[in-house]
Amino acid sequence: MSHPPTTPTRATSARRPRRVSSTTRHVATIALALGGAVGFSAGSAAQPGSTAPDSTSGHDPEEATALSVARAFDERMTVWQAPDGRRTYASHCRAAPGGCRARIALYARLIARLSLEQDVDPFLVAAVVLRESGLNPFAEGSVGERGIVQLHPRGAGSDVEFVQSEPYRRRCRATVDACQGEVLRVGIELLANSIRRCGGVEAGLGMYNGGTCQSTSYSRRVLSERSRLLELAKRGTPDAERHSSR
Repeated sequence: MSHPPTTPTRATSARRPRRVSSTTRHVATIALALGGAVGFSAGSAAQPGSTAPDSTSGHDPEEATALSVARAFDERMTVWQAPDGRRTYASHCRAAPGGCRARIALYARLIARLSLEQDVDPFLVAAVVLRESGLNPFAEGSVGERGIVQLHPRGAGSDVEFVQSEPYRRRCRATVDACQGEVLRVGIELLANSIRRCGGVEAGLGMYNGGTCQSTSYSRRVLSERSRLLELAKRGTPDAERHSSR
């Protein structure tokens, strides 16, 4: 993200790497729905003694959204798929603690929750994430942007410890989510504020990336990525699988 320094209306720095705990049951469900065991361990991506539900077919819109985003991310992170269905993921994702699907499930859950809080399309957020970092939390921009939404160190990321502290980032490498909760919160808040300020999504994306309310090539790339993600999410649904097997 190369916009001039901009600070969202609320940005609270994360001070310690924390393992996600409050949503682990849902995250395990999402990861299992993506294809089975993902190597969760107690205290990192699953609560000791907890058991994932058998399905995600309930009526929780956040959970349904998270699963849809996770399906799309699973497709986008796949660089090769064997005839038996086994997947090879992008190197930065498969190197994640717990594996790629564990990280995908966590990020999808965070995006679903924070997008709903800010009233932003979660697939738009997912598209921004992919355009900015390719879902790599340790991607670094040309002027020091950090995190999966590439927060500017002198702007939106000025109070975010992941952006500012290399020792903190090193500690974050041991966590499944790589301490991206606060990064995503600040980035989604900035995106939501940009869209509201500019009166529309295309112009808002221009503000988010370049600091000006206008439709840009960045806007169009993000919207194209969003369309692609929506198609990939549909491809992974049970209905789509039934149709493809006919």
